[in-house]
Amino acid sequence: MAPPFNPFRIDWNTCTFGQWDALLSRCKRPTLLQSWQYSLALAKIEGWKADFGIINFEDKPVGLVQVQTRRWLPFLTTCRIYRGPLWIYDQIPGEMLKLVLGMIRQRYHLFRGRPLIFHPEMPDTEVARRQLSVTGFYRRQEGYESVWLDLTPDVAQLRAGLDRKWRNKLGQAERNGLILEADTSGCALDWLMEPYLEDKMARKYRGPSPAFLRVLQQLSSDTTPPVVLRALHDGHPIAGVLLVRHGVAATYQVGWNGVAGRELKAHHFLLWQSVLWLKENRYTGFDLGGINDTTPGIAQFKIGMGGQPFRLVGGYV
Repeated sequence: MAPPFNPFRIDWNTCTFGQWDALLSRCKRPTLLQSWQYSLALAKIEGWKADFGIINFEDKPVGLVQVQTRRWLPFLTTCRIYRGPLWIYDQIPGEMLKLVLGMIRQRYHLFRGRPLIFHPEMPDTEVARRQLSVTGFYRRQEGYESVWLDLTPDVAQLRAGLDRKWRNKLGQAERNGLILEADTSGCALDWLMEPYLEDKMARKYRGPSPAFLRVLQQLSSDTTPPVVLRALHDGHPIAGVLLVRHGVAATYQVGWNGVAGRELKAHHFLLWQSVLWLKENRYTGFDLGGINDTTPGIAQFKIGMGGQPFRLVGGYV
């Protein structure tokens, strides 16, 4: 019996950086973990290599998926997908999505010596869980949570969308005489990494290593390098944030606030200035980074910016 017709095809490892980046820029909600530069940084720091898949429908590209791979034995290669596939258009219909999930399942499977850890960029709904289940995936972890801020409204609308208390603290920060400094050269990144590492070790939270972020800066320097925004008071930096750009969006990756920064509400100032900087540079989405129940204050702060909280469907094998 002939197999059922499948209008989808995934072309593996046939694209250039320019082609991948152009497709990523066409995705409505691109993710950092599916960017080309992120994969190169992982390869250099952790030894993961990437498979780049262009998803075609009737010979037209409609999406992409990046798979990280690491060979342990001649017959065993661990594989993982984080926050993909991504789609150029709106989410494809359920029955068609199952065809793509089935193709990924067929290529990356324990029985083929390529076990897969799969954290798809799909909302945590019963429909999504069922789609993954019927295509041979088994849920093992809860989904990633974050906040997505749509930057397409005008500045007045975005400011009006801030939580009232958040907006009041922003007003206080603006009256405190803070000065913004934006840097893409990497100099301010070196400054930020020292307090970031100290804070990370003291509070024992997970996050990318300074070495990884420095490599990401180097690999992106000729295209869209990470942006460090610093708040200066009396000529001295008192707080900083790191934004990593990918496609038409950016992710809030690192933040640090000193004692003076907390007193002067510098973080409110910097996150709002991040919105203005991204809009000025024609970015349309801002991923505010992870939230969870163990740090409710951070979650409340990010949600207060008026974005849409979301939770992904989870981790599958």
